[in-house]
Amino acid sequence: MMKHFITFISLFFCLMVGAQSQADILAYIDKYKQIALDQEREFGIPATITLAQGILESGAGKSGLTRNSNNHFGVKALGGWSGGVYKAWDDEPQKSSFRVYASAAESFRDHSLVLKNSARYRSLFSKSIYDYRGWAIGLQKAGYATAKNYASALIGFIDTYRLYTVNGGVKLRPGKTVVVTHTKKNAQPTFDESCQMDEEEQSEEEQTVKEAVARFVVDINDVACTILYPGTTLNSIAMQYDIPKDQLLEFNEVVVEEELKEGDIIFLDKKKKKYMGARDFYYAKKDDTLYGVSQQFGIKVANLAKMNHRDPSEKLYEGDKLRLK
Repeated sequence: MMKHFITFISLFFCLMVGAQSQADILAYIDKYKQIALDQEREFGIPATITLAQGILESGAGKSGLTRNSNNHFGVKALGGWSGGVYKAWDDEPQKSSFRVYASAAESFRDHSLVLKNSARYRSLFSKSIYDYRGWAIGLQKAGYATAKNYASALIGFIDTYRLYTVNGGVKLRPGKTVVVTHTKKNAQPTFDESCQMDEEEQSEEEQTVKEAVARFVVDINDVACTILYPGTTLNSIAMQYDIPKDQLLEFNEVVVEEELKEGDIIFLDKKKKKYMGARDFYYAKKDDTLYGVSQQFGIKVANLAKMNHRDPSEKLYEGDKLRLK
């Protein structure tokens, strides 16, 4: 879970707006790209990185924290903060205090100051503003987030939504040094071809993000749910929806978070005893499990097993017919 910054969406807004959809992300970029560029010019933090972090940590502006406090980066009310405070769950045993801002611009500036004034991020400022891969990896190494895939999530959002074009950069090839071959004041820079990736070529990080966003859901079987997006953890979802992590584990019928993986459906309430939709049966596909089918249709594993006279851990074979109600 992110140590200093967090949050997506509160349960209050879940059924109204859901997790971030592609339309939400595009609207967020259009609305805040100029503020991100202002931060780049003043502090030297790539606008690409600022926008990607804002998308990820505010749920493209849809989180309860962002809507109620203008806090786009989950900055806590620490360090002698004298302004307003908003309470929300994170990885602490009780709700934490987060800063309330008068505007989004104030939140973006405070985020820049946190990065600029912290010794742990000092080395990042020697990197080019066009080196979004180096910045993303550097942020994770410096301890900005504990989500193991945080850097790849940032890169994925940048590549997917071509955020590198916001500041005149290019799509970067993994493992290559960013080489700016020519730049003039107020002119577009040019880059050595060795560090560029073709626009049509899809990066591994881009593919992961596209697959996750494509699975955007609000509810299944009349039960509210979301997706474990790249760069997030169950702890961050707990805070985003104001639901204790233990309850999320219970709702999703797992003992530990490690049983869940990126892209999985995460239920925000108890699953039903049977499927409420029109479908009566499901035919198992290769590698299906009873648990996976229970998540797909929002049915408790024990009830699905009982309806089909099976043990919950019993192996499924391709073509097996399962009752859903």
